[in-house]
Amino acid sequence: MKIISSFKQGLTLTRRTKRMIFFAWFVNVLLAMAIALPAMKQLDGYLSGTVMDEKILERMDPAWAGAFRADMEKSEFIRSLDWTIYEYAPFLNHLEAQMSGAFIKTLANFIYSFFVRWELNLGPASLLFFLSLLYVCVNTFLAGGFIGIYAKDYPSSFTEFLMDGAKYFGKFFRLALIALILYYLFYAFIVDWINGSISLWTQNEASEVIPYRYYMIRNFVVLFLISLLAMIFDYARIRMVIDDRTSSFGASLAGAGFAMSNFLSTYGLYLLLIVVGVALMVLYALFESIIPQNSYWPLVVLFLVQQLYMLFRFWLKATFYAGQTRLYQEVTTQKHAMSVSTAQSTT
Repeated sequence: MKIISSFKQGLTLTRRTKRMIFFAWFVNVLLAMAIALPAMKQLDGYLSGTVMDEKILERMDPAWAGAFRADMEKSEFIRSLDWTIYEYAPFLNHLEAQMSGAFIKTLANFIYSFFVRWELNLGPASLLFFLSLLYVCVNTFLAGGFIGIYAKDYPSSFTEFLMDGAKYFGKFFRLALIALILYYLFYAFIVDWINGSISLWTQNEASEVIPYRYYMIRNFVVLFLISLLAMIFDYARIRMVIDDRTSSFGASLAGAGFAMSNFLSTYGLYLLLIVVGVALMVLYALFESIIPQNSYWPLVVLFLVQQLYMLFRFWLKATFYAGQTRLYQEVTTQKHAMSVSTAQSTT
């Protein structure tokens, strides 16, 4: 079966690129520290000499966290934080923001204002915005490196990984801009229409259960379509590397064509990898729940477990690229062999 075969080949390839995966983890740790260190410094100054010092160490207090954010309202770092980020799956607490595409819309509006109106619209969280943009650029570079080495038939060196990342950065960044446009149109027209329609459809319902069910269906549909778009652009990157394409728009169409014409294999592999990711999250949640968080050394252990969890997430992302690359190569090789066989039989 192509799905299992590609998944196994992806795991084999990632075992050969351990240094690259560690490098990707390390770079993202550095980016996280750009936000974490200033926030921790402000937190330390706020707590120092207060009675809440020991209490917060034992357990996070939501009321205190709200007061801390209110007192630090001028800080872009603190204003953007929510005490729920200390949980193992913070996106579950901010699902509504994700469903409305808040970051996508902010990024799209900034780019539109800059390139069309020639206005530098920084907004209220300019520093965090630029850090997020830097995160996108870094991961675009890493995607080029990973797909570049997984597309080769021989083991690659770390130097080749960096060279491939630089080689495909411009192409992948143009793809990211096309993806941003599609995501923006999806949220601005489809998701916003769904949200407005749900309010109209359920405004006369006596029970809150009915709107809740509608929003759960919306979440399922939106997450499915977002995963479909993400998968399509993964294959667009793969086709840009393997087929040596230069047009980002053409690669996007080619990626969509391959993903949809082989939907059972492509989305089956994608879904399998997502299931592995959810399993990793559940496993981490179990470890996080049994580690006490009321003294120094357990917190150190928890920090190490968190970093191990993040490392496995990067390993899984590399497996996405490796498995999808092998699936594309396998399908195209089979199609080429069939076309050659057909041509020979007709001559």
